[in-house]
Amino acid sequence: MQIQSHLMHPFLMNLYQLAKPLLFSLDPEKAHHLTLQLTSLMPQLADLWSSPPPASLSSTHWGTHFASPLGLAAGLDKNAQSLDFFARLGFGALECGTVTLKPQIGNPLPRMFRYPEESSLRNSMGFPNEGADHLTRRLLSKPQHTRLGVNIGKSKDATATEAIDEYLNLYEIFAAQSDWITVNISSPNTQGLRDLQNQKWLESLLGELSSLRQRYHTPLLVKLSPDMSDEELKLVTLTLIKQKVDGIIATNTTHMPDRGAGGVSGKLLRVKAHQKRKFILDLCLESQTPVIGVGGIESFEDILGFWAAGGKLFQIYTAFVFHGPALVGQLHRAIEQFIKRSGLKNLDAFFALTIPERQKVIGLYGH
Repeated sequence: MQIQSHLMHPFLMNLYQLAKPLLFSLDPEKAHHLTLQLTSLMPQLADLWSSPPPASLSSTHWGTHFASPLGLAAGLDKNAQSLDFFARLGFGALECGTVTLKPQIGNPLPRMFRYPEESSLRNSMGFPNEGADHLTRRLLSKPQHTRLGVNIGKSKDATATEAIDEYLNLYEIFAAQSDWITVNISSPNTQGLRDLQNQKWLESLLGELSSLRQRYHTPLLVKLSPDMSDEELKLVTLTLIKQKVDGIIATNTTHMPDRGAGGVSGKLLRVKAHQKRKFILDLCLESQTPVIGVGGIESFEDILGFWAAGGKLFQIYTAFVFHGPALVGQLHRAIEQFIKRSGLKNLDAFFALTIPERQKVIGLYGH
């Protein structure tokens, strides 16, 4: 039975904010699992906050229609446990994973931490997941009208050479089940993973993947770290452009040694992620390689800054944890108002503008 959110009492509409103190009193990972278990059993709870995007929020990427530019980042629903819930909320795209070939238990506990006063998280998870076979079965019943990506990673103990074979196998397993596949080489929580962010290894991987990409035509994206120097990031980005990847996701979490092991997301990542995204976007301008924004995005102002630099699709994770399901509708309404006031038909029309034209539209909107 579908719940009509517009008929619900404000008490129920604010249910997440009412439950948040209880959830935040629990260990972060326990709260995470509890939430996923509840939403997987009762996906119709999403109807309390459901915000189907209006037609003006539509746009096309890789020849695929996206009802909204707002996506759920990888990591929140690693095993595709609650896809129906997130699809009902109104997300235009969902990315599950990171998934490895075989199940992994990940790093020792505790491995997830909150910084509520800074709206940030830190995790040192180490790709805990139920493995490719389990995810394949889960995706047989995936939502049909929401775009889905699969984020793939190497096993904990795989060498750089073995990692290439694992990524090849994972791409072939999920190519027919997903709208895109993201190669994760940027998590700080798997030993040796970030070492793969180099020209030689990427050229080897993408060379090996070329025949599979030609066979399946499933877009291939690569997710990068914000912790590379500009020189390193330039070399890696230009390598990905040369190898004609279908998109770059920027960025993963950042390592802050003073906070402890793992990667930090949320407001503490915001400035660095914005700077690195802008750097990548400038490099991708000529080739028009899409850059998907993630990391430190929690407001419409963050989105406008990303769009002004040339971005299009974006994802959230930590902002969803702190603001709850109502954030989806809030962002959709803000984007809809922006399109209306700009006098454009939809986001496709906005994305077709040059960077100076976009910045002019955004500047006029601000006034």
